Amino acid sequence: MDEERKEHERQVVKRLIADACARAGGRPVLEVTIAGAACSHLEEGLLRFYWDQYAAGTVCHGARIFYRQVPFIQQCPYCGYKFAARKQKAACPQCRAEYTATLVGDDCAIVEDLTLAA
Repeated sequence: MDEERKEHERQVVKRLIADACARAGGRPVLEVTIAGAACSHLEEGLLRFYWDQYAAGTVCHGARIFYRQVPFIQQCPYCGYKFAARKQKAACPQCRAEYTATLVGDDCAIVEDLTLAA
């Protein structure tokens, strides 16, 4: 694997960790579900490897990772919510807006769900 590809994986994982930490609000993260569209080009093995490496010292350290590939990642232009979708232009599950945008590139992977310690 070339260095450019590895750097891409590292940057995506760092962004996902930052998002998970922000959503956790300081509570330890036990499990993380990540949804990635095909356009994310994430490899599950590298995702786990870099997660372990970069989550050290954060509330995400030691979290169990669940990864699922989905057809699309959508973002609502009205409320900003990002979600996994089976089709493009799916309605927003947060605010019910009819039209959403399909994300591409590094935005094709999201933290879909977290399980936090009590």
